[in-house]
Amino acid sequence: MAKKKGRKKKKPSASRIAWILIILLMGLSISIKWLGIGRYFSPREIPFQMEVLNGTGEDDLARKTTRRLRRMGIDVLIEGNAEKYDYEQSLLIDRKGNRELMVTLARRLGCERVLQQIQENPKVDVTFIIGNDNNELKIGLIECK
Repeated sequence: MAKKKGRKKKKPSASRIAWILIILLMGLSISIKWLGIGRYFSPREIPFQMEVLNGTGEDDLARKTTRRLRRMGIDVLIEGNAEKYDYEQSLLIDRKGNRELMVTLARRLGCERVLQQIQENPKVDVTFIIGNDNNELKIGLIECK
């Protein structure tokens, strides 16, 4: 029996393999950026969840602030009203004992008061109570439509 002559398979060249790898890496990079999961790999960003409470009694302040914070890339899990409405200054409350996060947030938001109240199983990492100084916070500079 005679052997059938078939086409010989060509081995891919090194340059062709390099181009394929470059295209795959670019696709992966774009996917990570588009899906927003890159922040979990960045050492500068610490993933956390925040609670925003209105401590002034001003209508819709927690909702408006939540929108602004989300535009800044902050994950707000809970929004609502504080137990009382007489907070003169805004307040960040650390629920898990993460000092690095609190320093970063205080600087980023322009909030001078930081308190630590560590809970055993907190729903959020940070509670942000908005006080009457809300126009002086850095989040007030971001327009909310």
